[in-house]
Amino acid sequence: MRSLTGLILLFLMTSGLSAYDIESGRPTGMAGTVLMSKPSAGSLLACPSGALSDRQFVIESGWSRKFELADLDCISLSAAYRYKNFGGAIGLWQMGTPDYYVEKKLRVVFSYLYRSFGFGLITSGRMIDLGDGLGRLRAAAIGLGATYRYENYYFGLTVDNLNRPTIAENLEGENIITSILAEIHGGKRHSVTGRLVLEKYEKPQLSIGQNIYVMDRNSLFWGLGHNPLTFGGGLEIEHRRFSIIYAVSYHPVLGFSHNISIQFLMAAILSEG
Repeated sequence: MRSLTGLILLFLMTSGLSAYDIESGRPTGMAGTVLMSKPSAGSLLACPSGALSDRQFVIESGWSRKFELADLDCISLSAAYRYKNFGGAIGLWQMGTPDYYVEKKLRVVFSYLYRSFGFGLITSGRMIDLGDGLGRLRAAAIGLGATYRYENYYFGLTVDNLNRPTIAENLEGENIITSILAEIHGGKRHSVTGRLVLEKYEKPQLSIGQNIYVMDRNSLFWGLGHNPLTFGGGLEIEHRRFSIIYAVSYHPVLGFSHNISIQFLMAAILSEG
Protein backbone atom coordinates (compact mmCIF):
# COMPACT_ATOMS: atom_id res chain seq x y z
CA MET A 1 0.00 0.00 0.00
CA ARG A 2 2.81 2.42 0.89
CA SER A 3 4.58 1.86 -2.42
CA LEU A 4 1.34 2.43 -4.33
CA THR A 5 0.68 5.59 -2.36
CA GLY A 6 4.18 6.80 -3.15
CA LEU A 7 3.59 6.37 -6.87
CA ILE A 8 0.35 8.31 -6.64
CA LEU A 9 2.02 11.11 -4.69
CA LEU A 10 4.65 11.33 -7.41
CA PHE A 11 1.87 11.62 -9.98
CA LEU A 12 0.25 14.44 -8.01
CA MET A 13 3.49 16.33 -7.50
CA THR A 14 4.27 16.31 -11.21
CA SER A 15 0.75 17.19 -12.38
CA GLY A 16 0.88 20.69 -13.84
CA LEU A 17 -2.87 21.09 -14.19
CA SER A 18 -3.70 20.54 -10.52
CA ALA A 19 -0.53 21.97 -8.95
CA TYR A 20 -2.14 25.19 -7.67
CA ASP A 21 -5.85 24.49 -8.14
CA ILE A 22 -8.15 24.23 -5.14
CA GLU A 23 -9.83 20.91 -5.91
CA SER A 24 -13.34 20.72 -4.50
CA GLY A 25 -17.02 20.61 -5.31
CA ARG A 26 -18.75 20.40 -8.66
CA PRO A 27 -15.63 20.57 -10.94
CA THR A 28 -14.52 17.20 -9.54
CA GLY A 29 -17.43 15.50 -11.29
CA MET A 30 -17.46 17.80 -14.32
CA ALA A 31 -13.90 16.95 -15.47
CA GLY A 32 -12.55 20.30 -14.27
CA THR A 33 -15.06 22.43 -16.17
CA VAL A 34 -16.67 25.37 -14.38
CA LEU A 35 -20.17 26.82 -14.11
CA MET A 36 -19.51 30.53 -14.58
CA SER A 37 -23.22 31.40 -14.43
CA LYS A 38 -23.78 30.11 -10.88
CA PRO A 39 -22.27 31.57 -7.66
CA SER A 40 -19.62 29.22 -6.28
CA ALA A 41 -16.45 29.90 -4.33
CA GLY A 42 -14.66 27.19 -6.29
CA SER A 43 -15.62 28.56 -9.69
CA LEU A 44 -14.58 32.09 -8.71
CA LEU A 45 -11.18 30.76 -7.70
CA ALA A 46 -10.88 29.20 -11.15
CA CYS A 47 -11.86 32.34 -13.08
CA PRO A 48 -13.00 35.89 -12.12
CA SER A 49 -16.58 35.78 -13.45
CA GLY A 50 -19.41 38.08 -12.35
CA ALA A 51 -21.56 35.27 -10.92
CA LEU A 52 -21.93 37.00 -7.55
CA SER A 53 -24.25 39.99 -7.09
CA ASP A 54 -23.23 43.16 -5.26
CA ARG A 55 -22.55 42.47 -1.54
CA GLN A 56 -23.08 38.76 -2.00
CA PHE A 57 -20.95 36.30 -0.02
CA VAL A 58 -20.45 32.57 -0.53
CA ILE A 59 -18.46 30.04 1.49
CA GLU A 60 -17.74 26.41 0.64
CA SER A 61 -16.09 23.58 2.58
CA GLY A 62 -15.29 20.13 1.29
CA TRP A 63 -13.77 16.73 1.93
CA SER A 64 -12.47 14.33 -0.69
CA ARG A 65 -10.72 10.99 -0.95
CA LYS A 66 -8.41 10.67 -3.92
CA PHE A 67 -8.26 7.29 -5.62
CA GLU A 68 -9.99 5.68 -2.60
CA LEU A 69 -6.84 5.92 -0.44
CA ALA A 70 -7.13 7.30 3.09
CA ASP A 71 -3.54 8.61 2.89
CA LEU A 72 -4.75 11.03 0.21
CA ASP A 73 -7.74 12.48 2.06
CA CYS A 74 -8.20 16.21 1.34
CA ILE A 75 -10.02 19.03 3.09
CA SER A 76 -10.74 22.46 1.65
CA LEU A 77 -12.29 25.77 2.62
CA SER A 78 -12.98 28.63 0.21
CA ALA A 79 -14.95 31.88 0.21
CA ALA A 80 -15.79 34.71 -2.20
CA TYR A 81 -17.31 38.18 -1.87
CA ARG A 82 -18.28 41.01 -4.19
CA TYR A 83 -18.59 44.72 -3.42
CA LYS A 84 -19.82 46.81 -6.35
CA ASN A 85 -17.34 46.20 -9.19
CA PHE A 86 -14.70 44.56 -7.01
CA GLY A 87 -14.52 40.91 -6.02
CA GLY A 88 -12.25 38.53 -4.20
CA ALA A 89 -11.94 34.82 -3.51
CA ILE A 90 -9.66 32.78 -1.26
CA GLY A 91 -9.19 29.04 -0.96
CA LEU A 92 -7.26 26.74 1.37
CA TRP A 93 -6.61 23.06 0.66
CA GLN A 94 -4.72 20.28 2.47
CA MET A 95 -4.00 16.67 1.60
CA GLY A 96 -2.21 13.84 3.41
CA THR A 97 -1.26 12.80 6.94
CA PRO A 98 1.25 14.75 9.10
CA ASP A 99 3.46 11.73 9.86
CA TYR A 100 3.92 10.80 6.21
CA TYR A 101 3.17 13.48 3.64
CA VAL A 102 1.21 16.75 3.70
CA GLU A 103 0.53 19.10 0.82
CA LYS A 104 -1.08 22.51 1.36
CA LYS A 105 -2.32 25.10 -1.13
CA LEU A 106 -3.45 28.69 -0.90
CA ARG A 107 -5.11 30.50 -3.80
CA VAL A 108 -6.29 34.12 -3.82
CA VAL A 109 -8.07 35.91 -6.66
CA PHE A 110 -8.66 39.67 -6.87
CA SER A 111 -11.10 40.72 -9.59
CA TYR A 112 -12.60 43.80 -11.19
CA LEU A 113 -15.91 43.59 -13.04
CA TYR A 114 -16.98 46.04 -15.75
CA ARG A 115 -20.28 45.39 -17.50
CA SER A 116 -19.91 42.00 -19.20
CA PHE A 117 -16.16 41.75 -18.55
CA GLY A 118 -14.20 40.43 -15.60
CA PHE A 119 -10.47 40.78 -14.96
CA GLY A 120 -8.50 39.00 -12.25
CA LEU A 121 -5.09 38.72 -10.60
CA ILE A 122 -4.36 35.21 -9.34
CA THR A 123 -1.82 34.44 -6.61
CA SER A 124 -1.14 30.92 -5.38
CA GLY A 125 1.12 29.14 -2.93
CA ARG A 126 2.02 25.50 -2.43
CA MET A 127 3.89 23.74 0.40
CA ILE A 128 4.86 20.07 0.64
CA ASP A 129 5.95 18.58 3.98
CA LEU A 130 7.72 15.28 3.32
CA GLY A 131 7.46 14.04 6.93
CA ASP A 132 10.03 12.15 9.03
CA GLY A 133 12.18 15.29 9.09
CA LEU A 134 12.87 15.17 5.36
CA GLY A 135 12.09 18.86 4.94
CA ARG A 136 9.61 21.12 3.19
CA LEU A 137 9.22 22.37 -0.35
CA ARG A 138 7.59 25.71 -1.18
CA ALA A 139 6.61 27.62 -4.28
CA ALA A 140 4.45 30.62 -5.20
CA ALA A 141 2.80 31.38 -8.54
CA ILE A 142 1.22 34.40 -10.20
CA GLY A 143 -1.45 34.34 -12.90
CA LEU A 144 -4.05 36.43 -14.71
CA GLY A 145 -7.65 35.77 -15.68
CA ALA A 146 -10.44 37.30 -17.73
CA THR A 147 -14.09 36.50 -18.47
CA TYR A 148 -16.74 37.78 -20.85
CA ARG A 149 -20.50 37.25 -21.03
CA TYR A 150 -22.69 37.67 -24.08
CA GLU A 151 -26.33 36.87 -23.35
CA ASN A 152 -26.31 33.18 -22.31
CA TYR A 153 -22.73 32.56 -23.44
CA TYR A 154 -19.80 32.73 -21.00
CA PHE A 155 -16.11 32.70 -21.89
CA GLY A 156 -13.09 32.58 -19.61
CA LEU A 157 -9.31 32.66 -19.94
CA THR A 158 -6.70 32.06 -17.24
CA VAL A 159 -2.93 31.99 -17.48
CA ASP A 160 -1.18 30.44 -14.46
CA ASN A 161 2.49 30.18 -13.50
CA LEU A 162 3.53 33.37 -15.28
CA ASN A 163 6.60 33.53 -13.04
CA ARG A 164 7.41 29.84 -13.70
CA PRO A 165 7.82 28.85 -10.02
CA THR A 166 10.10 26.03 -8.86
CA ILE A 167 9.07 23.68 -6.05
CA ALA A 168 12.70 22.72 -5.32
CA GLU A 169 16.23 23.74 -6.21
CA ASN A 170 17.84 22.36 -9.36
CA LEU A 171 14.46 21.87 -10.99
CA GLU A 172 13.21 23.71 -14.04
CA GLY A 173 10.45 26.25 -13.56
CA GLU A 174 6.92 24.94 -13.91
CA ASN A 175 5.27 25.46 -17.26
CA ILE A 176 2.89 28.32 -17.97
CA ILE A 177 -0.62 26.85 -18.14
CA THR A 178 -3.36 28.44 -20.25
CA SER A 179 -6.98 27.45 -19.68
CA ILE A 180 -9.83 28.41 -22.01
CA LEU A 181 -13.28 27.99 -20.46
CA ALA A 182 -16.77 28.24 -21.92
CA GLU A 183 -20.38 27.76 -20.88
CA ILE A 184 -23.70 27.82 -22.70
CA HIS A 185 -26.33 28.60 -20.10
CA GLY A 186 -29.71 27.11 -20.93
CA GLY A 187 -31.71 28.95 -18.26
CA LYS A 188 -33.55 26.70 -15.80
CA ARG A 189 -32.96 23.56 -17.87
CA HIS A 190 -29.24 22.91 -18.14
CA SER A 191 -25.78 24.32 -18.87
CA VAL A 192 -23.08 22.87 -21.11
CA THR A 193 -19.47 23.59 -20.13
CA GLY A 194 -16.06 23.13 -21.70
CA ARG A 195 -12.40 23.60 -20.87
CA LEU A 196 -9.22 23.42 -22.93
CA VAL A 197 -5.86 23.35 -21.11
CA LEU A 198 -2.67 24.17 -23.00
CA GLU A 199 0.80 23.54 -21.60
CA LYS A 200 4.22 23.47 -23.24
CA TYR A 201 5.49 19.96 -24.05
CA GLU A 202 2.12 18.47 -23.08
CA LYS A 203 -0.81 17.38 -25.21
CA PRO A 204 -3.89 19.64 -25.02
CA GLN A 205 -6.43 18.54 -22.41
CA LEU A 206 -10.04 18.93 -23.43
CA SER A 207 -13.01 18.50 -21.08
CA ILE A 208 -16.75 18.87 -21.47
CA GLY A 209 -19.54 18.77 -18.90
CA GLN A 210 -23.22 19.36 -18.35
CA ASN A 211 -25.28 20.51 -15.39
CA ILE A 212 -28.94 19.45 -15.60
CA TYR A 213 -31.52 21.10 -13.34
CA VAL A 214 -34.18 18.79 -11.91
CA MET A 215 -36.83 19.53 -9.28
CA ASP A 216 -36.41 23.28 -8.96
CA ARG A 217 -32.76 24.20 -8.23
CA ASN A 218 -31.48 20.68 -7.58
CA SER A 219 -29.25 19.32 -10.31
CA LEU A 220 -27.36 16.37 -11.74
CA PHE A 221 -24.05 16.83 -13.54
CA TRP A 222 -21.48 14.86 -15.48
CA GLY A 223 -18.11 15.44 -17.12
CA LEU A 224 -15.77 13.80 -19.61
CA GLY A 225 -12.09 14.57 -19.99
CA HIS A 226 -9.50 13.67 -22.61
CA ASN A 227 -5.77 13.02 -22.13
CA PRO A 228 -6.09 11.00 -20.07
CA LEU A 229 -9.65 9.79 -20.63
CA THR A 230 -11.52 10.47 -17.38
CA PHE A 231 -15.17 10.77 -16.53
CA GLY A 232 -17.34 11.65 -13.55
CA GLY A 233 -20.65 12.91 -12.29
CA GLY A 234 -22.63 13.85 -9.23
CA LEU A 235 -25.58 15.72 -7.79
CA GLU A 236 -26.33 18.97 -5.99
CA ILE A 237 -29.19 19.38 -3.50
CA GLU A 238 -30.18 22.94 -2.56
CA HIS A 239 -32.29 24.11 0.35
CA ARG A 240 -32.73 27.84 0.81
CA ARG A 241 -29.20 29.25 1.03
CA PHE A 242 -27.45 25.92 1.56
CA SER A 243 -26.39 23.30 -0.95
CA ILE A 244 -24.77 19.88 -0.62
CA ILE A 245 -22.70 18.53 -3.50
CA TYR A 246 -21.48 14.99 -4.07
CA ALA A 247 -19.10 14.40 -6.97
CA VAL A 248 -17.14 11.38 -8.17
CA SER A 249 -14.49 11.03 -10.87
CA TYR A 250 -12.70 8.05 -12.39
CA HIS A 251 -9.12 7.83 -13.64
CA PRO A 252 -8.39 4.79 -15.88
CA VAL A 253 -5.21 3.90 -13.96
CA LEU A 254 -5.64 5.32 -10.45
CA GLY A 255 -9.35 4.65 -9.92
CA PHE A 256 -12.14 6.60 -8.24
CA SER A 257 -12.04 9.89 -6.34
CA HIS A 258 -14.95 11.13 -4.20
CA ASN A 259 -15.82 14.63 -3.00
CA ILE A 260 -18.49 16.00 -0.66
CA SER A 261 -18.88 19.75 -0.18
CA ILE A 262 -21.29 22.10 1.56
CA GLN A 263 -21.95 25.63 0.32
CA PHE A 264 -23.65 28.60 1.95
CA LEU A 265 -24.73 31.64 -0.08
CA MET A 266 -25.50 34.90 1.74
CA ALA A 267 -27.40 37.36 -0.43
CA ALA A 268 -26.59 41.06 -0.03
CA ILE A 269 -26.96 41.01 3.74
CA LEU A 270 -25.03 44.24 4.23
CA SER A 271 -27.37 46.24 2.00
CA GLU A 272 -30.39 45.00 3.96
CA GLY A 273 -29.22 46.59 7.20
